[in-house]
Amino acid sequence: MTLSRKKIQEYLFAALLSLLCFVFAYWYLSFRELNNLQNELANQVIRLHILANSNSKKDQDLKIYVRDKLLAYLSYKVDYSKGKSYILRQIAEQRPQIERYLQQQIAQKGYNYSIKVAIQKDLFPNRIYNGFLFPSGVYDAVKVFIGEGGGKNWWCVIFPPLCIVDEAKLELPDEAKKELKKSLTKKEYMIATNYSSIDKMPVKLKLKIYEILKTKFYKEAWFKRVFKNI
Repeated sequence: MTLSRKKIQEYLFAALLSLLCFVFAYWYLSFRELNNLQNELANQVIRLHILANSNSKKDQDLKIYVRDKLLAYLSYKVDYSKGKSYILRQIAEQRPQIERYLQQQIAQKGYNYSIKVAIQKDLFPNRIYNGFLFPSGVYDAVKVFIGEGGGKNWWCVIFPPLCIVDEAKLELPDEAKKELKKSLTKKEYMIATNYSSIDKMPVKLKLKIYEILKTKFYKEAWFKRVFKNI
């Protein structure tokens, strides 16, 4: 039996529509999984975000100096055994002292920049540490502004204490992975650690699209309905 041209077009259209539905369903489920992982991590972790005064070498070096001093201060002054909410309260209560301490430290190096410490919810891009994915999204964060705060920034996770000292390698210690594993379901942990193949184009593309959606539309009502639990 010979099919008419119209029939062939109808079959092709139906096949194309089925393919598009499959692709949409695949990407939708992938984004939902990323979103669920991000939400769970956001409930568990505190991010650190340090913004340098500018991108000059001196200001970027000062940013690293401030990072080291702050991490040393927090490790001495903050009790990490009490949980996230308690830690945020501790840091909030000590915020004036932290600002004065960091101000004194940079003054000893000849800088008179202001130091501002803020505790707020902040939007972070996708980040992968040694094969462990922190999806783009809103996290509780301790933000440190040095001077104008207009330079390149540095970030890590201060609770659980997972801050990465070697930014070039972006290595997440095995102990840190174990801590995060306790907080996630098996499926969420599998998703987080399965993105070690980030160099593969489909994965990079998927993460980039998710990041764009999350950063541009995360406050929109329609986005919250489609990707629930944001």
